Amino acid sequence: MDFETTFIAQVITVIGFAVGLSIVVASGRYPRHIRNSLRAYSYGKFLLGTGFLIAGLRGGAAPDLLVPLANGLGIAGLTMNYTSVRHLQNRPVRLLIPAAAGLAVALACFLLLLAGGGISCIRILTSFATFAVLLVIAFEVLVRYEGRGIPHYVTGLLSATLAMVYLVRMGAGLVQGEMPAAYMIDDRVERVTFQLSMLGTVIGAINYVLMASDEFNRELAKLAHTDGLTGSLNRRRLFELGEIEFRRARRHGRDLTVLVLDIDRFKSINDRAGHPFGDRVIQAVADCCAGQIRREDTVGRIGGEEFAILLPETGLEAGRLLAERLRSAIERQLAPLGAEGGVTVTCSIGGVSLTREHSEFSDLMAQSDSALYDAKHAGRNQVRFFPPLALTPALHA
Repeated sequence: MDFETTFIAQVITVIGFAVGLSIVVASGRYPRHIRNSLRAYSYGKFLLGTGFLIAGLRGGAAPDLLVPLANGLGIAGLTMNYTSVRHLQNRPVRLLIPAAAGLAVALACFLLLLAGGGISCIRILTSFATFAVLLVIAFEVLVRYEGRGIPHYVTGLLSATLAMVYLVRMGAGLVQGEMPAAYMIDDRVERVTFQLSMLGTVIGAINYVLMASDEFNRELAKLAHTDGLTGSLNRRRLFELGEIEFRRARRHGRDLTVLVLDIDRFKSINDRAGHPFGDRVIQAVADCCAGQIRREDTVGRIGGEEFAILLPETGLEAGRLLAERLRSAIERQLAPLGAEGGVTVTCSIGGVSLTREHSEFSDLMAQSDSALYDAKHAGRNQVRFFPPLALTPALHA
């Protein structure tokens, strides 16, 4: 069915307003960055719908002013889709980008009209701007987005496809004859472009809600798995990963080292400097640990001032070196913080590396705890491994 362009523009307006209103109402229950993303997406649909409304009803006394306004609002609304994706990833967002993009396109359209350019010139300009914004959105979703799922790929491919559609529209503008600005273009390319834009509005909204739901589920998993104070894994999640790493190391004959770290005399730190300062010390130790380990290593808070670190593919000697480097880094890097509270911040570390004698991950944890006790008994600010003098080589099947 081949509808007129003005009718399709009016349908896009209704869909855009309905989608925007529905999403902005539903956004209130989400975490802040997801809520900001959904609201940016909704506001973008309001702007885009308004732009299509003006385009669909254009005519009357001031068509030359309505053309730049309609296109500027449309580009601003589309650009808000980009900012909504940035919000969803919790990345920095420049809030003025949509307004700047819309104003630039509106001003360029106005200058083209002043220079005597017709609707075909504006068609070329706005098609290129739309093409560019859609490609940026596709790149952001398909390349830069971490943890992509099926909705992300659908959204990215949809954006890339629509970008190609507007590239064809730009080509049509290059070969089209001039026509007055008071009229909408109503050729086959324009109708197909508007129809696909309408379809993209519906499919894009559904997929964007699914993207937000995926992000929300990740947030829930993060809350369930991490310690609220430090951002490190909590005890339960660290033990789950420890069991996985233990079984993998046993099955494939790989090295595995476990470290347990305890802040020295932490009770006296709390007593002298106060519990808020003690929390700062715990956070600083967690940050120092995260800065010293590799990407494949894992740190978790397993007690008040106690941490455990999983070191896959790490044998005895490498584990000793890392533990000593970590102990030294904490002593050095946290010295200014300790001086601020009139205390000394050091840590004791116990460790163990996997051998044939270990049958459960709990064995590693128990022996690293034993080594930690030896480090405390030896005067604190020490590194000790279990057993104290030697360790059987790791299992290699």
